[in-house]
Amino acid sequence: MNRIDTLPPDIELAQLLQRCAAQDSAAFRVLYDKTSPILFARLLRMLRRRSVAEEALQDVYVRIWQRAAQYEAHRGRALAWMVTIARYCAIDLMRRERITLVSDDTLAEVPDEGTGDSVAFEKPNHFDECIGRLNDRTRQCLTLAFVEGRSHDEIARLTTNPLGSVKSWIRRGLLSLKECLSAGGQPT
Repeated sequence: MNRIDTLPPDIELAQLLQRCAAQDSAAFRVLYDKTSPILFARLLRMLRRRSVAEEALQDVYVRIWQRAAQYEAHRGRALAWMVTIARYCAIDLMRRERITLVSDDTLAEVPDEGTGDSVAFEKPNHFDECIGRLNDRTRQCLTLAFVEGRSHDEIARLTTNPLGSVKSWIRRGLLSLKECLSAGGQPT
């Protein structure tokens, strides 16, 4: 039995990452075998398609191999660090796929099948007006959450505000946006 097999899982993964940082491919294989089912399950839950999750898993392990030296055990658990990498890979992949699926070139190729009375179907989008009514900190939190894909914890750290406040601002901001948009941008 290898000495590393008798260690607690957190320490074992941290040591495997240290060995990966030293370009130890055998350690990388062990790390992959121990963590890939966990990361794949997370990716599959986020991406909902097995083939896409498999592609993302490959990207995750490439990043882990390249960035293993950046892992700092005193800042958190190894598995949490790896899950964070997986999460960002999934978010990047979803953004890329969304952009690829609906590009301007694709939209230009779609024939206009309007009846000529398209004005009757157009609804003005008052989003800019509604978001402009939010205070700066709420707008910043919403931007970090929904444009940059940040978690509530990350937003709290980035804005140096308490987590509870960040959650409240985001919730109230979404409710205000919903109310404003459903009223057609009119003050409520």
